[in-house]
Amino acid sequence: MNEIVYQYWLLSNEDISYSKKVKLIDYFYDSYNLYTSQKSALLNSGLLDEKTIDKFLFNRSKYDLQKEYEKFTHTPFSFSTVEGKAFPEKLMNIYDTPYGFYYLGNLPDFSNCVSIVGARRCSAYGKKIAHELGRELGKAGFTVISGMARGVDSYGHKGCLEGGGNTVAVLGCGCDVIYPPENHLLYEEIAKNGAVLSEYQLGTNPVAMNFPRRNRIVSALSDIVIVVEAREKSGSLITADFALEQGKDIYVVPGRVGDSLSSGCNKLISQGAGVIWDINQFINEISDLCGKTPENIVVKKKKSMMDLEPELLQVYNYFDLYPKSLSTVLEESGMDYLQLLSQVLALERKGLLAEAFKNNYIKQG
Repeated sequence: MNEIVYQYWLLSNEDISYSKKVKLIDYFYDSYNLYTSQKSALLNSGLLDEKTIDKFLFNRSKYDLQKEYEKFTHTPFSFSTVEGKAFPEKLMNIYDTPYGFYYLGNLPDFSNCVSIVGARRCSAYGKKIAHELGRELGKAGFTVISGMARGVDSYGHKGCLEGGGNTVAVLGCGCDVIYPPENHLLYEEIAKNGAVLSEYQLGTNPVAMNFPRRNRIVSALSDIVIVVEAREKSGSLITADFALEQGKDIYVVPGRVGDSLSSGCNKLISQGAGVIWDINQFINEISDLCGKTPENIVVKKKKSMMDLEPELLQVYNYFDLYPKSLSTVLEESGMDYLQLLSQVLALERKGLLAEAFKNNYIKQG
């Protein structure tokens, strides 16, 4: 029988914990030997207790290898394990190496990968920066890795897709479970232009304990980890911790002192993380780290303000990359309200301002 059938059996096996599967392969050499092993050999491995072994052997005796694998081949999903040649080398030597994962789409070669992570409840500024970073990285030929969560993750994926790049989503639930549910279209787009993957069994619900664990895979598949916005205690900092353990470079988007969404990022800066102060400069810098030549790099030219009428340029300069209210600008500028509103709407039509929330605007240029 084909060895892939035994690999699928072990990957889908729920009697053995995720962390024990690779250890068992190290001991028994491959899934075929594990499948045909006797109780005495399993006990001698010292990896499983007798109760677990009895349950494992009982369920194994009822498992129809060929039938179960055949059922899986009629799904749109694929899988990769440490026993196969396609398994990413970046996952082989990390803490708690996954035995394998399911995926939908086409796996990249995982060279030149950058992860974008950050707050789910991010600010309008965080969304904008995550989207721009994703787009420019995609244009420059990088693969963007993230977790398809609400907020920064989603905007990083969307930006990469807009830039024509490949992106990979590492889920904290089964590969066939779309979470959050509003990301249904994004899930489909990622599968068409990259891959959605998960070490969890198909059908696994998104429970809180799964997400910190999956973060080690996000960082491991990446060469560089970017944190856009993060509170002092957040999942993004867990990803950063994994990245440090794995020897990856970490960059952060700095934020305002006292802003809770920036406290985690600013703390990482104090610990020596790189700072993204200009996206084009950052792309060029990491291209050197990843061995990409300047010819590979395509960067977006900044919008020119030279063609703006002086009145519009004056109003534009009152705003910044953080939401600013019309009432604040009224005080600063001394302008008439209707005159200011007219100029703001004109700048919005030109794509130079965007309304972050009611009567609060941010720069887009």
